[in-house]
Amino acid sequence: MKLFKLLIFISCFSGFMSANSGYLKITNSEANKDWSFLPEIPSSFDTSSDTNYEFFFVKREFGLLIARSEFELNVARANEPKKVKLSAQKNKYEIFYFISPQSALSFAIKDQLSDRQFIDCYSFGSLIIGTCDSSDLIISNSNAQYADLNGSILLIDGRNESKALNYNFALDSFAADEIVIGLEQTKNQYFWITPLEGITSNFILNINVGGSSLGSLIDSTLKSLPQRTSWTTNQINMTIKKEFKLAYDPFSFFYEASALYIDHGDYVSATSLPNSNFKLTSGIKLKYEALDISFYGSFFQNNLLGFEPIAVNQRTENYFTQNFGSLGFEIKYNF
Repeated sequence: MKLFKLLIFISCFSGFMSANSGYLKITNSEANKDWSFLPEIPSSFDTSSDTNYEFFFVKREFGLLIARSEFELNVARANEPKKVKLSAQKNKYEIFYFISPQSALSFAIKDQLSDRQFIDCYSFGSLIIGTCDSSDLIISNSNAQYADLNGSILLIDGRNESKALNYNFALDSFAADEIVIGLEQTKNQYFWITPLEGITSNFILNINVGGSSLGSLIDSTLKSLPQRTSWTTNQINMTIKKEFKLAYDPFSFFYEASALYIDHGDYVSATSLPNSNFKLTSGIKLKYEALDISFYGSFFQNNLLGFEPIAVNQRTENYFTQNFGSLGFEIKYNF
């Protein structure tokens, strides 16, 4: 279906392409807990996918890139909520100015918005609160501010907006064909509501659960939810790209190495969030006329830190000291 959409897009722009140069590209990467050959992943991880649609064209000394990506992460836990799904859409617009045939400056704007997560039940030790079949206690609040919950115990959504300035330059080197150096600033904002924070009954708050009061367990859980006040991160990015021709002419080997340093600004870390990450992508590319078809694998040193801002918050930050990996393909039509 995704490939069909790409082909329709190509046909619609065929007249435009004849007068300009550029490309259309679709990229898809996947990860699954059952793939034992990938780096060790968190025990609660189930699957993830990232699909990116990209359109780029150049006219004289200017270029424009328009991209949209769809990110999905599925988590399976032993306790409630047992299944958690994060879905987010990202839009990117980038303008290029070519200083010379070998170098360019670009300015990019990105925004990422997650779908609302509705959680019906939450475990507090051996006690389950919510509206699922296994719940021991149902807590609700008729206050208008909780109307959007629709019976759920917790609602979470988030978004972020980024601005980036990049310098791209081409090389004739054994180690690199292209280097990109950039500065990026991202503003992050989360929103969540739950009737748990409105409990005032001492009878409920003093319920003994495994030796602790329910009130203290709720307080601990609320502190682990995403930060409600916005925070701004600043990061330095560097990417090196290289492609090697193989003996059989249509095929080539390529790699793309990315490193970043990130200042988390006003983010309040519950543990110790890393301030750097490294990503290595490598694979095989087949060139056939105007088409480039690639198959590749990616390795992340500190999970998706700095690459998927929507995934980083107080609920998830303990996973960002762990490796992550994915497999993917790319289809690129050059015009």
